[in-house]
Amino acid sequence: MKKLLLSLAFAVICANSFAQKFVSVTDPNVLIEGRYVANSGSVSFCYPGTAFSIWFTGSSCRVQLKTSAGYFVKSVDGGAYQKFDTYNGSSEPFTEVTLAENLPAGNHSVRIMLISEGIFCSPEIKGFVIDNNAKVLKPVRKKLKIEFIGNSITCGYGVEANNPEEHFADSTSNFAKSFAGIVAKTLDAETMVVARSGIGVYRNYNDKTDGSEWPMPRVYENALINDTVTKWAFADSKPDVVVVCLGTNDLSTPGYDKEKFTVAYVAFIKSIRKHYPTAKIVMCNSPMLHYEDGQLLSDAITNTMTTLFRQNDLRLYRFDFQEQDDSLGFGADYHPSARRQSDNARYLSYFIQTSVLGKKK
Repeated sequence: MKKLLLSLAFAVICANSFAQKFVSVTDPNVLIEGRYVANSGSVSFCYPGTAFSIWFTGSSCRVQLKTSAGYFVKSVDGGAYQKFDTYNGSSEPFTEVTLAENLPAGNHSVRIMLISEGIFCSPEIKGFVIDNNAKVLKPVRKKLKIEFIGNSITCGYGVEANNPEEHFADSTSNFAKSFAGIVAKTLDAETMVVARSGIGVYRNYNDKTDGSEWPMPRVYENALINDTVTKWAFADSKPDVVVVCLGTNDLSTPGYDKEKFTVAYVAFIKSIRKHYPTAKIVMCNSPMLHYEDGQLLSDAITNTMTTLFRQNDLRLYRFDFQEQDDSLGFGADYHPSARRQSDNARYLSYFIQTSVLGKKK
C-alpha cells in the first residue's frame, strides 16, 4: 500500500511539473503593439511590426500561431532578435512554437513580432503557454510611442535578398531590419505600423492616373488592410510621434497626376492630425525617388507644412533620406539594402531624438 501511495504521489508531482498554463492573447497582461481584431479565441493582425509580449516567471514559454502565416522574430529577456516561421507543413490550423526553454529561476519576458507582410496569409495568434506553476507578470510599458505609416521601404521589402535582381519574397523581407524597425529598437519605443508594399497616397504602384480604390488614406481608417469593414479605434492609440514615408508608389512610374498627388498628401496629413491632435508628425521623402519625381514629393511635403503652419500647427517636421545609390548595395527589386536601411535608421533616430523630442544626445 505504501508503494502504491508513493507511486501515486510521484505521478501527481510529475503531472504537475509537466502541466502547462495557457495565457490568452487577450489577457490584460499581454502587451499588443499594433493593430488587431479580436476573434473568438484568437486575434487577427496583418501589418509587419505587430508585436506581442508577455512577462512571466518559470522556465519556458511557447506561442500558438496560425500555421503558414508568415515570418516572425522573437526576443527573450530583451535579447537579440531570432527569426522563425510557421511553415512546418502541418495541416493543423494552429502551430505551437517554442520561444524559450530551460530558463533560470526568476522573472522573464518574451516578445514576438511579425516581420513579413500578412495581407494574404492573415496571421492569427491564440496566446502563450507557460509552466503550470508560473505567474504572469504585469507588462513593462515603454515611455515613447511611435507610429510608422509607409510602404515597402517601411516594411523592409527584400532587405535579406542577395542582389537587386531577386524579386519580392516574404522570406527575404524583414521589418526588423527596416529603418522603422531599427528606429523603434534604437529609441526603445512601443510601435504601431500601418504599411504595405505598393501602397500610395492617392494611387498605388503603377495604377491608373485618376487614383486607386484603396490607397493609404482609405486603408488607414480600418483596423486591418484585408478587412474593409472593421474600423480602427484611434482613441486607443496615442503615439507621441508619427513617421510618414509615402509617395514612392504614386510617383515611381509614369502616369501620375501632380495635382491629385499634392492635394491627397496634404489631406492625408490633415486626417492624421485630426486623429492625433498632439502627436508630432515627421514627413519623410523617399530614398528611391530621383530627379523630378523626388522633387515633387519634396514640394508636397513643403506645401503641407506651409498649409498647416498657417493653421498654427507647429508640430510638423520633415526628414530627408539620402537618395540611394549602389554604394551600399540593393535589396530585392532595387529596394534599400539592409546596410542602407541601417544607415537611414541611424540618421532618423538621431533626428527624432534631438530635433523632434528635443533630447540631448
